[in-house]
Amino acid sequence: MLSAGRRRRGAGVAAGGSGVDARFIGRKRRHKAEEWHTLGLLFAFVFLLAALCGLVLWQHPPSVAPVDEGPDVELGVAESSVHERGLVARNVSWDSIVAEHGRPWRDSGHRHFLNSVLVYVTPWNSLGYDMAKKFRAKFTHVSPVWYQLKRGKDGLELLGRHDVDRQWIADVRQNGSPMIVPRVVLEGWPLDMLLDPAEQKQAIDFIANECKDMEYDGIVLESWTTWGAFNILDKPNLRQKALELVHALGTTLHSMKTSNAGIEERSMQLHLVIPPPTEHKRDARSFTRADMTVLGNSIDGLSVMTYDFSGPNRPGPNAPAPWIDSTLQNLRATYENNDAAPEVLLGLNFYGNDFTLPQGGGPIIGHQYVALLDKHKPSISWDEESAEHYFLYDGDDAKHVVFYPTLASISARLNTAMDVGSGLSIWEIGQGLEYFFDLL
Repeated sequence: MLSAGRRRRGAGVAAGGSGVDARFIGRKRRHKAEEWHTLGLLFAFVFLLAALCGLVLWQHPPSVAPVDEGPDVELGVAESSVHERGLVARNVSWDSIVAEHGRPWRDSGHRHFLNSVLVYVTPWNSLGYDMAKKFRAKFTHVSPVWYQLKRGKDGLELLGRHDVDRQWIADVRQNGSPMIVPRVVLEGWPLDMLLDPAEQKQAIDFIANECKDMEYDGIVLESWTTWGAFNILDKPNLRQKALELVHALGTTLHSMKTSNAGIEERSMQLHLVIPPPTEHKRDARSFTRADMTVLGNSIDGLSVMTYDFSGPNRPGPNAPAPWIDSTLQNLRATYENNDAAPEVLLGLNFYGNDFTLPQGGGPIIGHQYVALLDKHKPSISWDEESAEHYFLYDGDDAKHVVFYPTLASISARLNTAMDVGSGLSIWEIGQGLEYFFDLL
């Protein structure tokens, strides 16, 4: 900084004209040199002062007076719920969503939905971690998507501990609630695990020991889809082996007690992810009454994937209301008159789809949806049959149709769940809009 303020002194003024006294010229040169020297020092001082002021301003920028928004107004928080603000409506405008989606009710601990609420959080979407902490009082179970049970080159292994965040767990789970039940997904060739008793025991021990070491409350097991993909469920003997594995895992976890501080001891839990039943009675992927009979009370919840009804090859609603109703009816028939039946957790998507027409496109999440609304300012329509909102816009490539959850569509599904006594499983909370949590 100091070197930047230095200036070289000016040279003496050259003599001009003849007959001028040389001594005068010498004195004048000395006086001029002294003037330039003084000016140079003054300039250097001013430059240095300005530079120092600039440095101070750079390190401590001037504060801007806040806009007067009245007493106790907190940006991003509303003084009343979405219900009280009249936002849960079929007639909704794009600008209302853009303006209000990030303003949840200040009372983030108030629960409207009193049945179980299991929410998924993924490592690739950090917003979900923040939402789990902020709205923790609204959830009964939080399932971080961390673990994979698979076969490596050295045999069976449980991967995923590198994603575990112990401080986050402590922030979410205060006094033992909500329960932390990480998802364990079964990957790769599953046959050896089902047919080899030693490997089955190893798989169960891996999971049980991880729950004990990390002080979890149990797990969510996602294996049914893998078994379906490898045609395990098509063969009665292999299907029976798969169910026996789930039963043995559930029995083992139930025999273990949670050890996290601040709560009374309780048994660890097992929740099983299943696809929604299909209309085809011979579809082996459907979870049946016979399956429920085998499992008995070895599982605590069924996380049902009631979303992805439509796709790029068949654009349309994410989870039409009639489809959800028929799914719940089929599941009720599965556990009817079974006192040991687990709780059904109705799957609820917090993501949507931006489809190109007649086919194409794919999933979108909250901030992408809001950006589309802000850019295209569309008219949003309510589809009475599916109980979902959608809008159309002209893209660079083709016409698009966007289906994404709204307060009204989520509220309708929560009402359905309450009517039949089921809980919720939400995939996944980092993909939604913040004011969605007012409904829970």
